Amino acid sequence: MFVALRQGRQDWVASQFLGRTERSACNGQVFRESKMSVSEAKPAPVASYSWGGFGSQNDITRYRQVFQPDQGIFSPGYPLVPPERERLRVWDFPVGYNTIYTPRAYERIGFEELRALAEHHDITRLAIETRKDQIEKLGWTIRVRRDVAPLPDASGRLAKLTEFWRRPDGERPFATWLRDLLEDLLVLDAPCLEVRRSRTQEIVGLDVVDGATIKVLIDDTGRRPQPPAPAYEQVIHGRPWKLLTADEIIYLPRNMRPHKAYGFSPCEQIVVTINIGLRRQLMQLQHFTEGNVPPGLLNAPDGWNAEQIRQFQEWFDSILAGNTANRTRLIWAPTGAKYQPFKEAPYKDEFDEWLARIVCYAFSLPPTAFTPQVNRATAQSAQETAIEEGLAPLTNWVKRLVDTVIQERMGHKDLEFVWSDVWPSNAKDLAAILDTYVKDGIYSLNEARNVLGLPGIVGGDRPLQQITTRQ
Repeated sequence: MFVALRQGRQDWVASQFLGRTERSACNGQVFRESKMSVSEAKPAPVASYSWGGFGSQNDITRYRQVFQPDQGIFSPGYPLVPPERERLRVWDFPVGYNTIYTPRAYERIGFEELRALAEHHDITRLAIETRKDQIEKLGWTIRVRRDVAPLPDASGRLAKLTEFWRRPDGERPFATWLRDLLEDLLVLDAPCLEVRRSRTQEIVGLDVVDGATIKVLIDDTGRRPQPPAPAYEQVIHGRPWKLLTADEIIYLPRNMRPHKAYGFSPCEQIVVTINIGLRRQLMQLQHFTEGNVPPGLLNAPDGWNAEQIRQFQEWFDSILAGNTANRTRLIWAPTGAKYQPFKEAPYKDEFDEWLARIVCYAFSLPPTAFTPQVNRATAQSAQETAIEEGLAPLTNWVKRLVDTVIQERMGHKDLEFVWSDVWPSNAKDLAAILDTYVKDGIYSLNEARNVLGLPGIVGGDRPLQQITTRQ
C-alpha cells in the first residue's frame, strides 16, 4: 500500500512540472490520449494502488471503463484493492477463533442452556420424544443401488453390513442407538460419532459422542481443516482434551448457516418461546404449591373478636378437613355469616395454546393434542401433513449419514441404506397405493399383505396377472 501511495505521489509531482499524457485502455482498445496542463493535474486516487506497483497487471485502474468511465463525478468509483493477496473466506469469523476452546463460545446460547430448556419444558420434551418414536417404528434395509452396477460379492457384503448396522456401536440395537443420536440432533444440532477401527483399519463401531463437548475448528479461510490437520477438539471439564481429525469422528449437523460454525436446532429456533413456557409452567406449579387464594372467604358476624373467629375456624376445620363425606352436607353458620366466593384465573387459556402451536410447528408436529378439536377431517388432514413433512427431513438425514459411512468410509460404493416401510398413516391412502402396486405387478399379493401385517396366502407370491390368467 505504501509503495503504491509513494508511486502515486511521484506521478503527481511529475505532472506538476512536466504535464502528463493519459492513456486508458479496456479490452485492448485505446479510449483517450490527452495532454494535461499543470492546472489540470490531480493526485492519483487511493483506489489505484495495486500489488506490484503502479501499472502492473493487478492495477484496478485497468477497469476504468467499468467503474469510472470518463471520470464522471457521479460514477461509483474504484473499489479499494486489498493491501495483501488473500484467499476467499467462507465467513467472517472472529480473530483467534480456535484459541477460545469453549464450544459455542461465540453463540448467544450455549449447549447446556439448550439442554436445560429442552429437558424442563414439557411440550418441547414431548415433541422431541414423539419425533424419536416416529423414526424408531420405521423399518430399514441395506440394498444394492439402482443407479450403479453392483460389484462382485454384493450379497455377502450386504449380509455383513446388515449385521453391522443392527448394532452400530456393538452393544445397542439400531433403534436405541439412533434415538441417542437424534437427541443431540433435535436439541443441539450437534450429532457426533466416533469411528472405531480395528488394527486393519476396518470400521468396527460407531459410538455416539456428546456433541456438547466438541469444539469446531476452522482454517484461515473459515473452512474445516482436512486430515491430517485436526478439525475438532474435545473439551472435558473446561480443559482441552483431544484434537480430532475428520477421519476420527463424524460430525454432521442438519441445519447449518453460512455465518456460523454450529448448527441451528429446532430448540434454539424457539428459545424465547420455551423460556416463556417454562415460566408459565412455574407459575401454574406455584399456584398449587405456594398459592394462598382459597375458593372463597367466610365473613364472621358483626361483633366477633379474633378469639371467637379462631375457635370457629378450629371447629370448622375439625369436621371438614380430610372428610370428603361431610363436605357435601349443609352446615349451619352463626347469624350474619356470609360467604364470598373467589373467581380464580383459568388454569389454561389461549396463550397456552399459542405456545403449544409454536413448539409443534418448530418440530413439524400437529398441535391437535394441545388445542380444541376442530372439524375431524381437517384435523386429520393437518396431522398427516405435519407428520409427513416433518418426518421426511429426519429420515433423509439418517439416510445421508448411513450412506456416507457405507459408501465413503467403508468403500461400498454400490450399496445404500433405505427405509423399507415409509407408508402413509391414512388407511384409505395406503389401500389405494397397495392396490395400484399389486395391479401393476410391482408387489405380489403376499408382499402387500406383509405391509398390512397379514399372513401370506397360497400362491400369493406370483404376480396378480399370472393368478388371474390361471383362474
